[in-house]
Amino acid sequence: MAFSKEHLRDIESSLTIWMAMRRPPEEIRDKLDLGYSIKGQDIFLEEIRPIWNNPSESRRYPFAKVKYEKTSDLWKIYWMRGNLKWDAYDPKPVVGKFELALEEIMKDPHHCFFG
Repeated sequence: MAFSKEHLRDIESSLTIWMAMRRPPEEIRDKLDLGYSIKGQDIFLEEIRPIWNNPSESRRYPFAKVKYEKTSDLWKIYWMRGNLKWDAYDPKPVVGKFELALEEIMKDPHHCFFG
């Protein structure tokens, strides 16, 4: 089930602020950028890079997933492991607000998201 329009507006507002703080400088965004996508109750934070053998095309690589559980009104944080499977983010796998999930991803004390 997708988010309500009001909920989606709040999420996109938080993502806009987060992106403004994390995106690389304008002059290198054609080589490395950040983005996001929303699919159902999942929000994916993505790294955007040119394809190595076709630099005119770019590819999105998800590195974080925040999943909303409507029944508990909680947000679950996941990171993508080297085996390309999502794993619960051990330092703080569940938070009460989407903004707190973005803050936790930004802190990244275990370097799961930003190396």
